[in-house]
Amino acid sequence: MTASASTTQHAPGFDADRMREAIRDNVWLHSTQMAPYFEPEHRPFVLVKGDGSTVWDANGTPYLDLLAGIYSVNAGYGRRRIVEAMAEQAMALPFINPFGYTSVPAATLADRLGDLAPLGGEARVFFTSGGSESVETALKLAKQLQTARGYPHRWKTISRRVAWHGTTIGALSVNGLTSYRSVFGPLVPGARHAPMSHRYRCPYCGDAPACNLMCYDEIERLVEFEGPDQVAAIITEPVQNAGGCIPPGSMDYFRKIRKLCDDTGIVMIMDEVICGFGRLGELFGSTYFGVEPDVITTAKGITSSYAPLGAVLVRKSIADEFINESAPPDLPAPVAAARTEGFMHGLTFGGHPVACAAANANLDIMLEEDLPGRARETGAYLRSELEAALGDHPNVGDIRGAGLFLGVELVADKATKATFRDDGLLEWLSDAMRDRGLIVRNDGRNDPTTQLCPPLVITRDECDRVVATLAETFTELGRRLGTIGTAQATG
Repeated sequence: MTASASTTQHAPGFDADRMREAIRDNVWLHSTQMAPYFEPEHRPFVLVKGDGSTVWDANGTPYLDLLAGIYSVNAGYGRRRIVEAMAEQAMALPFINPFGYTSVPAATLADRLGDLAPLGGEARVFFTSGGSESVETALKLAKQLQTARGYPHRWKTISRRVAWHGTTIGALSVNGLTSYRSVFGPLVPGARHAPMSHRYRCPYCGDAPACNLMCYDEIERLVEFEGPDQVAAIITEPVQNAGGCIPPGSMDYFRKIRKLCDDTGIVMIMDEVICGFGRLGELFGSTYFGVEPDVITTAKGITSSYAPLGAVLVRKSIADEFINESAPPDLPAPVAAARTEGFMHGLTFGGHPVACAAANANLDIMLEEDLPGRARETGAYLRSELEAALGDHPNVGDIRGAGLFLGVELVADKATKATFRDDGLLEWLSDAMRDRGLIVRNDGRNDPTTQLCPPLVITRDECDRVVATLAETFTELGRRLGTIGTAQATG
């Protein structure tokens, strides 16, 4: 059903004028220019209900949510089992002080994740309340670990250009998006950035028959240049989100980073805030790429976003280095503190009992229904249908991704890979897709890419709708770019 064909009916108790007034006067949306909301004719997009892969706005119009909220409602909308688990825990015990205390759902969840995580067979779990906090925690953990080992000068980090790791000040420092970083300087010192592993546009192997792993070589050169004895951690996403859903060009890419970290004592962090909990077709994205990092950051899909929760999963051998009650008397004070005070970090809402109850119920659903397997199978189907329908489109340059984390990169010229940078055109594209009943992200933070990251419960019939709608919308895009004539578009 398209938006125009749906029945217009306001949600019960919804006062459209009152809602517009509240948003105009009091709401401050995240990373959003609020000026358009002051215009009298502006109609804010307010969602009121969801079920499976579909959400409804306040007018009763349905949309397929191809962004799963924000890469996060993995188990789909309307999961009563999760809601009931939260309600039961809230009635029994809504909160517990995480500084020295824990709850039954938090301990249960940690035990389960410790066994499931690809971290050498066992892991310790530090809970946060979101993705940025998880990344911030992992970076602090790596730096304190290096100090406890006697290397307080190992404080530099390596991440990748254009990468997104969050918005808190440490996470923002390892972000690779200049536009987001530039207005908040100076950031945390020592953050270094290597090139992306981006096969379609790689300056080293983009026109070669296969990836030559020079993108990894650049990381190794950066470590050598900065000094291995000064680098605390390397942090990467299994599939890079910002820039347009970018997997590495070779399955050996992360394995080589693993060996580099083993050889130098650098902590290997995999940021799985998006890629964890089934998104790539495995419970963890690290498993998809056959690598065991030292630390995994998670959030989003851990509760399918029914409650705010994040977790930092740490290899047990590393976590055990924080278990010391005494230190030699001649150690410098920072080293002694780092070695004896435990992990010197905490968050009021880390491991919130209600959120952990949601995560346990969500994990039950994931394992019982094999949602990672569904993501693998449905993702393969969606990708094959996209390639069949759009592979020859003059404005489709690349179709890539893993599992149900797919991107369609758009180009102005298919032969030369010439891109177009037109935020207005991308905004039009998002609006045109929404008018046809799809919520997607047309990411312009690198080269324009339509990202498809639906709930893992999306059906094949819904995938067929997605492909047909994208084909229709991209045809209209081609007319606007002049690559498709009117006769071609209507013939």
